[in-house]
Amino acid sequence: MKMIRISLCMVMFLLGIAAVGSLNVFADEMHNHEEMSSKSETEKKDSANLSTDNLIVKNVKRLEYSMPKNAPADLINLYLKAGWEWNKELNYMFKDVLYEDETVNINGIDYVTDEDGEVSTKISVRNGSSKVEVSSDNYDTNPVSITAEKNDEPKQVSVKPGEQKEVVLLEEINLDTMIDRMDEMNGQKINTENTLTTDKFIATPLGKQDSHHFEVLLMASKNGETVTCNRYNGPWGNYTYYSKTANPVMAARNFLWSDCDQALVWHVQCLKDYGPAKYRYCAWDPTTKRGKCSGLIGHSKRFHKH
Repeated sequence: MKMIRISLCMVMFLLGIAAVGSLNVFADEMHNHEEMSSKSETEKKDSANLSTDNLIVKNVKRLEYSMPKNAPADLINLYLKAGWEWNKELNYMFKDVLYEDETVNINGIDYVTDEDGEVSTKISVRNGSSKVEVSSDNYDTNPVSITAEKNDEPKQVSVKPGEQKEVVLLEEINLDTMIDRMDEMNGQKINTENTLTTDKFIATPLGKQDSHHFEVLLMASKNGETVTCNRYNGPWGNYTYYSKTANPVMAARNFLWSDCDQALVWHVQCLKDYGPAKYRYCAWDPTTKRGKCSGLIGHSKRFHKH
């Protein structure tokens, strides 16, 4: 009996060792499986994170501001230091801006630009290449239009297999036109410029040549006064409105780094100021539109100096 008990104990002991070994093997296999599964999931995530977009569209609006003939060297340098570039041959300053939430049309489908002014998407490439038509909203600043219109001729591009194509859509925005339109109010055009001694203009109805004149309180040069737009409060001028045609040097000095200049870089709403007063973002009437561009950059909507 004693021998039988010893034999049974030995058998149980051996079975226990075998069971523990099996458990260890099972545990190792489970660990390896989990590790492989985890690795597989990581690889899947990494693969999913890889960009599959092969078409990037940059929607560039080029702001252009003409310089006076024989402009002083210090005026040119002020614009260059403020981030503008100079087309010396045609004598105008320009700055490229990228607006968010602008529409870009790719092969008949509308996309919206991100905060960098870009749209990216996947274009299916078949038979070695894929033809793509790309267009963007065009503000038609010359001649002036009320609303944006689609470009008449979309840009034709081709995307090849394995290629990441970048397309730049460029529209030139003539700020001279916009500023001229701001000088019109409900069908009336200013024909004399402001001076340091008065904040009133003599205006006459457009299209009429009679002798009827009247005063219009349109813009001001004193802190706290109501303005249509703070476009002449730049720090390198004298905070006085000047006609860009009659006094282009002072107009250019006062515009640089004005609220209007700053707002145009970040906010597309200001481009509405090309149209008639009732469609503008900044306007004299209604009163809620006065100085709105300044509000966009967190400044006072009334006249103020920089």
